[in-house]
Amino acid sequence: MPLPSFLRERLSALRRRARVRLPDLSTSSSLPWLDSASGFPQFVEHAEPAVSIVVPAYGQLPMTLRCLHAIARAVNSCTFEVILADDGSQPELADALGATPGLRVVRLPLRQGFVAAANHGAAAARGNQLVFLNNDTAVCDSWLDALQGRLRRSGVGMVGAQLVSPNGQVQEAGGIVWRDGSATNYGRGLHPDAPAVGFAREVDYCSGACLIIERDLFQQLGGFDWSYAPGYYEDVDLAFRLRERGLRVEYEPRARVYHREGGTAGTDLNEGMKRHQESNRALFAERWSRRLAEQPTRDVGLDLARQRGVLGQCLVVDRRLPTPARDGGSKRLVGMLGELRNLDWQVSFAAYDLTDDRVQRQALEAMGVEVLRMPHVASLEGFLSHRGASLDCVVLSRLGVARRLLAPVRRHCPKARVIFDTVDLRSVRESREAALLGDTKAVKRAEKTRRQELVMLREADATIVTSPVERDYLTRQQSGAMVAVVPTCYRTVKPCMKFDRRVGALFVGGFRHGPNRDAILWFLDEVWPRIKLLVPSLQLHVVGEEPPLEITRQASSSVHIHGYVAELSALFERSRLSIAPLRFGAGLKGKVHQSLARGLPCVATPVAAEGLGLMPDLHAVLAQSANDFAEGVVRLNSDRDLWQRLSIEGQAHVERYFSANALRSGLRSALSAPRR
Repeated sequence: MPLPSFLRERLSALRRRARVRLPDLSTSSSLPWLDSASGFPQFVEHAEPAVSIVVPAYGQLPMTLRCLHAIARAVNSCTFEVILADDGSQPELADALGATPGLRVVRLPLRQGFVAAANHGAAAARGNQLVFLNNDTAVCDSWLDALQGRLRRSGVGMVGAQLVSPNGQVQEAGGIVWRDGSATNYGRGLHPDAPAVGFAREVDYCSGACLIIERDLFQQLGGFDWSYAPGYYEDVDLAFRLRERGLRVEYEPRARVYHREGGTAGTDLNEGMKRHQESNRALFAERWSRRLAEQPTRDVGLDLARQRGVLGQCLVVDRRLPTPARDGGSKRLVGMLGELRNLDWQVSFAAYDLTDDRVQRQALEAMGVEVLRMPHVASLEGFLSHRGASLDCVVLSRLGVARRLLAPVRRHCPKARVIFDTVDLRSVRESREAALLGDTKAVKRAEKTRRQELVMLREADATIVTSPVERDYLTRQQSGAMVAVVPTCYRTVKPCMKFDRRVGALFVGGFRHGPNRDAILWFLDEVWPRIKLLVPSLQLHVVGEEPPLEITRQASSSVHIHGYVAELSALFERSRLSIAPLRFGAGLKGKVHQSLARGLPCVATPVAAEGLGLMPDLHAVLAQSANDFAEGVVRLNSDRDLWQRLSIEGQAHVERYFSANALRSGLRSALSAPRR
């Protein structure tokens, strides 16, 4: 007897987990610390660099050379200059490095410490952004691009890097300031790829060992406060001054920088610069006493204390990591995750089997979403038992995921509001397919699915759907159920090419999805021959991942089977119309939604248009039978006035009813639902 599908999925996940091991970064040949630093580095000189990298240094020529070599070797796209701020070294570091091509040297006559060297170096900068970088560091590829990209985000005043010790463990992933003014480096001892330190987020402060700030803003603030000279707490104070201006300090994990902690100032609190750490803490605590009263005490724990400006903690679980370029459901999910972050929720996401995809994962982490995955997380049950008590909300996407996880969530997450995201109503899709095929067994399976959906509707605190049609259907099924509409949002793109310059019809849809396979096969068998009799020159472009043999073998001089296409803009721009010949399905159909958002008129069946609220011949051409569908395609292909009206009104309809505001409103309703 074959194993049930969910057991097969679980067994497959366990096998994959057994093969995955964390890399030992401390022995990696890519570690900058292991590279020799013979000779002098060379830097490209730019008349107007975008970034000025200020490296304060006192002596330690070999260490400083390693730092400079790493900067020169690291691959980045932005232009920069390097300014060595020699803090009165004896013998003079400036003399040794002054002839280095492209390196600018600013020398202080006497040793004054980090604050003085950094401020003097910044005064000589020409770049629009300033990066302060310790000379006991070694940077990695893309570190500067990552810092600069994060700084460009609205409301961000300063950004810090992920600092990693030479042994390959995290040293700092943003800093926490406690109520008494003392500070802690978050993430110390973790693997640099661990989920807890892998996502961008707002932090209390970032270490001056590596941070970026706008040069004009730094100058307006008076630079690092001289009261903290020679050093320590000047970076924390700068972060607090930025927040006084309404700006955020953020941590960027993609900027990975190796740091020999204490390589410059030592580690003994009783001698050298390090002895100023405690006295400067007292100065900082006195100056910021009012703000520090809002900071946490150490007894709350690091995981809670790291969450600056967070309204609550939310876990979202779906079948797999979202691939928004490939399917509408993923696009909707990414929109939800982004909106949760905009609403100041700390969001963790997990694929049900905890598998990882680096590209998709890093896209979520850049949004500020923590991505749980193996081997860092052994099981979702284990994660829930460890962190479930701190969760305020859990979103379970799709019926299969929700059924398997509802009980563990209720067991381990006592205060969490549970939201069931249907994605689409599977029972509706299955029942329509069963009716189309006349399959009595499929009818029974659809009824079983419907009963399971109703159980989840009763057990969850709130349910979210993609359209008012599905909301109304569920509330008829279960009186009093809390159901909110959270649609997919597509950004409208004004079309450039006019009607006369466009040719051909376009179908977009992944073929792992049964309704898409059925739709294009029906269209090619029943509709396309009728169209070709009337418009022999018309071309059809079929785009979709994993087209099966029965589709690919229908390719011809007029039917082009493209498979997966990563960037669809060109096809949308040059096609005259799109088709959505779906005969069954549920939820909002991304192919229709996306086409209208781009101003490309669509011929769609009522099933394909369901939930979008489209008016015939105003927003789209609607047709059900093969004859009507063929007539609609021919008419839209030749009628310039109809095409122009649909292009304009279709876009306006998307902007009016499927904006980010609609998504936000639905999420807020679900998040405010009372717990059962």
